[in-house]
Amino acid sequence: QQKLILIPKISQTPLPNAVTVFTDAGKESRTAVATWRDKQNQWSNLLMQASPSASLYTLELVAVLWTMASFHEPLNIVSDSLYVVGLCERIADAEIKEVNSPRLYALF
Repeated sequence: QQKLILIPKISQTPLPNAVTVFTDAGKESRTAVATWRDKQNQWSNLLMQASPSASLYTLELVAVLWTMASFHEPLNIVSDSLYVVGLCERIADAEIKEVNSPRLYALF
């Protein structure tokens, strides 16, 4: 049996000359946010409202997924969510299976 070995897309050290995006989410506010400096060195951000049923984990994940989908250049993503960081570290060689949460399943 052969297994494909992928080149890692995660670095434990910041990438030089890459955009750094800070992500976070608030349980009480039901909001996720991504914040970064744009090409003019001005702070930019995007607030993402969540449905009432979204968990804090889902909100944190939405912020990181939006970031990965929206920037097409090397990125440094800063997250305080151990859940999301753990997912990102393992996703490249993971086998995705169905989960109980339709919203979480749709994110992958």
